[in-house]
Amino acid sequence: MNRVKGLYRSWAIGCAGQKVYSPRQRGAWLEKLPEAGVRRRAEQLYQQLDGLVQIRREARRELLSESRKHPASQLLGQIPRLGPIRVALLIALLQTPHRFRTKRQLWAYCGLALQTRISGEYRFTEGQLQHSKRAPALRGLNANHNHDLKSLFDTTASRTRFCRKPKRES
Repeated sequence: MNRVKGLYRSWAIGCAGQKVYSPRQRGAWLEKLPEAGVRRRAEQLYQQLDGLVQIRREARRELLSESRKHPASQLLGQIPRLGPIRVALLIALLQTPHRFRTKRQLWAYCGLALQTRISGEYRFTEGQLQHSKRAPALRGLNANHNHDLKSLFDTTASRTRFCRKPKRES
């Protein structure tokens, strides 16, 4: 799809939206291309797109059917903003949460855990080894995570109405 739009943009033809992919309007879009060689290339890209759309539909159907077999899919489907595709991806990427010893390890794997560090957990005070009362410093989100899971949760959160940024007061 990017290549089709890229071809039109390279000839300074505006192609915003999804109409450029529509089989009904392809003739009109192909007429906008000035040269026969470029038009032929666009026709080949459209043929590839038609084949890939069919493969994509079949892959989606198989992904959903496999996801429904998993016992957690019904439970995860009740979470707002987690549709059937995201549930299937979550199940496929996470496999089972029981492989993590604690929930913090699961959060870290998903890229949702904060990294905490402290340089001196213990100090010598008056010749005695004492635990420091200073809280560990937050160093941002953990970089060692599953990037696909992180993007799944990010896109889910960004589409949720509760995660809007607060308005600035002037």
